[in-house]
Amino acid sequence: MLSDEVTNTIIISVTALATAAIGAPAGIKTIKARKARRAAEVDDEEQEAVERYSADPGQFVKDVLRSNAQLTERVEAAEAKADRIERAFEAFKQEDRKFRTALARWVGQIMNAWGVEPEMPYPEGDDAMTLADVIPSALEATQPRRPPRHV
Repeated sequence: MLSDEVTNTIIISVTALATAAIGAPAGIKTIKARKARRAAEVDDEEQEAVERYSADPGQFVKDVLRSNAQLTERVEAAEAKADRIERAFEAFKQEDRKFRTALARWVGQIMNAWGVEPEMPYPEGDDAMTLADVIPSALEATQPRRPPRHV
């Protein structure tokens, strides 16, 4: 008679073979179904690329390299444009900071002169140049230095 270990090994082996025999066709069927579904999902552009590659692999690679070079040029141009925009934005922020600082000094001068000085103070030096676009429209009513603008 066979020992228990040998009997167990035979039973396990037969079970594994039966499972493989039953499961293999189902696995193959599943794989084929997935391949067919994938083939149905392939769009026309991808199918055309596969056909072009199959027809002439060398030309296909040349086309891909040329496309990559064009894409690289476009990316580099976009990066250069982004750099220009970033520099312009930094310049704008610097000018805005300069304007706000000049405006704060001028408002401080006005507050210090309030009730003490008979006339409203005007910005001086660089602040006058920085605020030149704002001062005429803001002060024409209180102290016109030129004829009022008609909007």
